[in-house]
Amino acid sequence: MSRLPAFHSSQPTRLSPHGAQPATPRWRRLVGWLCLLGAICLSFIAVLLVATAPPISRASETVATEVQAQATATLPPATRIVAAPVVDEQTRTGGLIAQPTLSAAQIAQLLTTPPPPLAAETDGPRYDPFTIIPNRVRSKMTTYLAVRGDSVNAIAARYGLQPESIAWCNNHELAQIVRPGDIVNIPPEDGACHTVLRAQGKDVREIAAQYGVDDPYLVIEAPANSLPDVTPETLLPSNTQLFIPGGEGPYITWNAPVQQDGAGNVVAFDPQSRFSCGSRYGGGTWWTNPLPNGAWVRGFYAGHSGIDIAANIGTPIYAANGGPILYAGWNNWGYGNTVVIGHGAFSTLYGHMSSIAVGCGQTVNAGQVIGYVGSTGNSSGPHLHFELRYLNQPRNPSATAGIGW
Repeated sequence: MSRLPAFHSSQPTRLSPHGAQPATPRWRRLVGWLCLLGAICLSFIAVLLVATAPPISRASETVATEVQAQATATLPPATRIVAAPVVDEQTRTGGLIAQPTLSAAQIAQLLTTPPPPLAAETDGPRYDPFTIIPNRVRSKMTTYLAVRGDSVNAIAARYGLQPESIAWCNNHELAQIVRPGDIVNIPPEDGACHTVLRAQGKDVREIAAQYGVDDPYLVIEAPANSLPDVTPETLLPSNTQLFIPGGEGPYITWNAPVQQDGAGNVVAFDPQSRFSCGSRYGGGTWWTNPLPNGAWVRGFYAGHSGIDIAANIGTPIYAANGGPILYAGWNNWGYGNTVVIGHGAFSTLYGHMSSIAVGCGQTVNAGQVIGYVGSTGNSSGPHLHFELRYLNQPRNPSATAGIGW
């Protein structure tokens, strides 16, 4: 008998199409069994935990109900909550109960409605988060940068002041016309402003009296002035700027020089000008509207010695009363093309004309065309600046019967 091949030996072998392979070591098989056993134990523990979990507590439902009741109690009477339909145990999802919902309109109403006070707040102070804080009182002078369309009247109304207060705290020209870019001084309250001139020798008491204020301490203690250690007898340095609370200044006018007779009647206007008509006397009949087709723009006050009536360029202007022409031509005091008419103790001035229809030596009747609307001189647009004076003192034309404004 031939001998067996060499691979028939006592060592076990594994047949493989790829040839002989050694047997798997015992330690690897042991590790595999241990891993399988661990996985089985973990699965068993997970199943046990799920099976033995306690039922869902009803405490969450109770808390939700109490929160809902409190929210409902704080709603205003007119607010109604639209709740989702009540669901049973089988419609729960993930252990959560469907909660009431609000519409967008109701949410907006809740956000803008303050809650009612709690019982503990009714006997003590209450803080209202919706209180509107009023504008605080200004204590110092401030400034305003004018824009197109501004006027002294409009600026004064914006700050709750009288137009006179704006006029008395700004320069002469700005009191008559406000242009875009002008810096306007705004006082803290109604009153007047004063620049101290030491050469005048006036103390604080005398300055206050000049503006009709009897108590000088109103000036001394005004926060806008910052005057520590000052008495009514103090002479302040020159160029000190003072605000006089409640003070009243003089009328601000483009006062050209005039000639008056012994009774105070104006008989010549700006006699040094080549457009002055010399001394003329007489006049005065009845009053009529100088621009009946115009539109009211600005009234009479201490900083504006006439009224402004707007109209298209070229609109006829009529004599408000009869009398001699005292002035007809260009005026360098801000009026532009100007006509002045004498009416005895009265006189009328018509400024900013585009052209003039009368001349020196004429006597006009009430209602006669004397010129046409324009925007010459210190003017921001076509209008008539109309002044009425009695013994050369400005009067409110609107207070005169027949003027029409």
